[in-house]
Amino acid sequence: MIMHVSGPVDRTALEWRLLYGRIFKTVIILAEQSNAELAVERCALSHAYKYLSKVFARYSGADGFLFLQDHMILNYWNLLQADKEKLWITNKIAHSWITVPLESNKEEWFVKQGAMVKQVVGNSPVHFQTNYKESMGEDKIAFCGSELFYVPRRFVEDFGDLVGLVGDLDLHHKIAVPMFFLAMDSPQNFDSEALAGTVFKTNLAANQTFSTIYTAQAPAVFPVKVMNEIDFIKVIRLMSKGDPLLMELV
Repeated sequence: MIMHVSGPVDRTALEWRLLYGRIFKTVIILAEQSNAELAVERCALSHAYKYLSKVFARYSGADGFLFLQDHMILNYWNLLQADKEKLWITNKIAHSWITVPLESNKEEWFVKQGAMVKQVVGNSPVHFQTNYKESMGEDKIAFCGSELFYVPRRFVEDFGDLVGLVGDLDLHHKIAVPMFFLAMDSPQNFDSEALAGTVFKTNLAANQTFSTIYTAQAPAVFPVKVMNEIDFIKVIRLMSKGDPLLMELV
């Protein structure tokens, strides 16, 4: 597991490792600032995908890599049946994966990102171009928060090749990751069911908190804010509905 932490790492990094280290062979923690003492590596979230290929190369024996941001909680017990040979991303989740038209788009950021996508796709090997254009065409791009996705071993080389094709371009993580996925394979071949039941709320109502939207039946829940040990204990207590052994951590 590769996890990007936005909260204070000195108060949360060890806790995240405790939680997910029970399930994953290795938990790599990334943050905007490194912390050698806590083995936290520096990685800007806006270009996190560029750093991932370096991590992939370091763990060449891994079966696959799951990327997670700390705003999302993973209910790992619901993913035991997911196909570990296929790509997973939140492409079936409304508000997480959005198609943005480029023609007559007034937002400069999307227009610039779209031009970079076109450039990368245009310079890509034929199989990447074909996959991408069949799914997306040329007049729109996919925008995905990319808070959670999985890359199996057989796609690691493709992912690295796509990072190389982007090079120094300022392509954002939220545009690059969905583009990579569509270039690597057809969405029909993703295990879209793996994350299909994810709870994803872009705006919580005044009377809503993580506790009120959380369900142990979903593969993942968004958003959550874990800033310290007290927040972490609250999350663990909720998650223990799905994995009672978690209560040993609190």
